[in-house]
Amino acid sequence: MSALYQERSDRMYQYGYDEHVLRRELEYYFSEHKMTQAQSALEYAWQKHEGMTRMNGQPFIVHPLFVATFSIAIGAKTEDQICIALLHDICEDCGVEPEELPFNERVQRGVKHLTFKYDYKEDDDDDEKMFKKLVVKSETYARLIEDPEALICKAIDRYHNLTTAEELPEKNIIKNVLETHRWLLPVIYNAITIKKYRQYYHQLYALSINLRALNDLLALKHNIALNTMS
Repeated sequence: MSALYQERSDRMYQYGYDEHVLRRELEYYFSEHKMTQAQSALEYAWQKHEGMTRMNGQPFIVHPLFVATFSIAIGAKTEDQICIALLHDICEDCGVEPEELPFNERVQRGVKHLTFKYDYKEDDDDDEKMFKKLVVKSETYARLIEDPEALICKAIDRYHNLTTAEELPEKNIIKNVLETHRWLLPVIYNAITIKKYRQYYHQLYALSINLRALNDLLALKHNIALNTMS
């Protein structure tokens, strides 16, 4: 076995995914379905996230590639939905405004729904910053009910984060579990009942079951007290 092959095998074992394998699979799918905008979104995300890593040391680009691949696997309805998945962290992490994204308005709007934007002032103390952060988070999650494709992206985004949560500090695990329980799952449950979102029902329903099971398991394992909001 060559040293290069061993290195690639070790990386895939350690991280669970290889960004180049994921990219090739997506490019093949986009080519087969003539999704030129999705291919452009993949290249854009690859460039913008270059050199970035996740908290576990994994190349950051693996995350949006996973979210896009998962979106396809559960039946993404439109090319825009896949583009939103690929670009969902661009604005927060790369300093790009949603309106600056070189993609159509539907994609820009979806990414905007997924972007947490905090309006801190220079003289804000820690309590004021925490208050503003909680308000923005609750409002941003609540607005996801307006956009089922962005909501599905957020659910997959959180699912992937929870699957790798054990590699994070305890405070991050608690934050993700509580946000999922208090804000994300209730929005998904409400979206499932909206008739005009019927075409997304199966995606939302499958995600709600898997996300709830994983979140509750982490809560139990880490002794995180959940209320009865959902």
